[in-house]
Parts: sequence; structure tokens; C-alpha cells
Amino acid sequence: MSSFVVVLVEPEHPHNVGFVARAMRSNGVETLRIVTSRRKNVNPDSYHTAHNSGEVLDSARVFNSLPEAISDCQFSVAFSRRVFNSVLPHVMLPELPKTLPSFRQDFKTALIFGRESKGLLLEEVNMCGVVCEIPVPGLMSLNLAQAVSVVLYELCRSSLLSGEGRAHRPLPTAGDQLADVEQIDKFKAFLLEHLSGRYRDQVWMESFVHQFLQRVQPTRNEIGALFGVARDLSGLYARKEKKLKKEK
Repeated sequence: MSSFVVVLVEPEHPHNVGFVARAMRSNGVETLRIVTSRRKNVNPDSYHTAHNSGEVLDSARVFNSLPEAISDCQFSVAFSRRVFNSVLPHVMLPELPKTLPSFRQDFKTALIFGRESKGLLLEEVNMCGVVCEIPVPGLMSLNLAQAVSVVLYELCRSSLLSGEGRAHRPLPTAGDQLADVEQIDKFKAFLLEHLSGRYRDQVWMESFVHQFLQRVQPTRNEIGALFGVARDLSGLYARKEKKLKKEK
């Protein structure tokens, strides 16, 4: 599986860089490179939007030129909405995964994003192996951080990201598991016991309640909540009945 490097060419807003770091960390991509001649280090303001992703910014490297930033990469992708007069293949994002070469574990692919104001230049695009467009209706384009998020999500969805460092989601707790027959029957019995008025003696009531609960398939938490509502309503009704008797 290839490893991926996110390369930002002359980003103009430090907050966007922080958002990019957050998108990377969320998708298990840790290597960020920034091409700029204005700074030697990451702008401190980028940390304001890099929630729980400061490590990505800490390890980010700053380069003076794009060739330097991708010198150790075996393949690179230029992301742009513009159609260039270039011989490079132009693909839409959903087709990108099958376009990417996949060799050894150490095969490195650079994902290159341009400036917020004008994107990548033709000479920068020509350094890449393919141009990729994120399909967006109309004449609009995505914000830099949004573009990186969408691209990484597509790669993740296509199982091209290893997800190293990704937190494992805990297994469902008992409350998230489906209620069993015993729990459903207890709730149904309580509900039928406390029905009053014309619904009490209807022969179809029990079967309808049973079918409904089987179709919905409530979890243990949900059946517990329904039990609580039913108990509260039955208690409220009992208190009202007692009050009416006293008034008489």
C-alpha cells in the first residue's frame, strides 16, 4: 500500500493549514509539506484550527520549491479545477483511486494542492503524473481545507489509506445492543396492563404492539426509555385519578 504526502503550495491562510492538518489526522495521514519562500517554519496561527492535530504541524516540513518537496516521491497528483493545456491525464476524484500506482509499502505518492487564490501553475502541474478534479456543480470550487478533506475521505473510502494511528471505535455497549425478547415482552406486558378506557379490552391491541416492536427492533437503551415514559405516564394518570376522587 502506498503512503501519501500532502503538499500545500504557498498556502495563503494559516488557519487553512490547521484545518488541513486536522483532516489529515482524521484520516491517518501524518506527512505534511509546505512550499513557501516566506517562512522557514509553520505559521503559529495554524495551530488554532488544528484541533488534536498539532503533531502533524510539529512534524511538517517547509520547502522553498515544489521539486524539493516531492523529490523523494515516486508519484504525484495535482489537484485543480482548471483544465490545463497539458498532456497529463485529467481524471475526476472518484476515478483517482484506480489511476494511482500501487507498489511497495515505501512507495510514496504526493497529493499536491495549490494556492487559495489561484491554485497551481501550469509548470507545477506538469511536474505531476496526473491532474485530478473534484467534481463540483457550477463555477464554484472548494476551499483548500475542504478539498484536502474530500480527497482524503475518497482515498479512505477506497481503502487506500492504512489508517495508522486511527483510534479504534469501541464495541457497542450493552445499551446499544438490540433488546431481547424478554425485555420486549416485559415492556409490552406493562403497557397492556396500564391501558385504560376503550383500548384495554381490544383483542388486536397486543398483536399490534408486538408487531410494531418487532419491526422497529429497539435497542436496550430505547426500550428502557420507552419503559420510563410509560411508567411516568401511568403514574401521572394515577395521580390525576386520585385528585379527581378527592374533589368529588
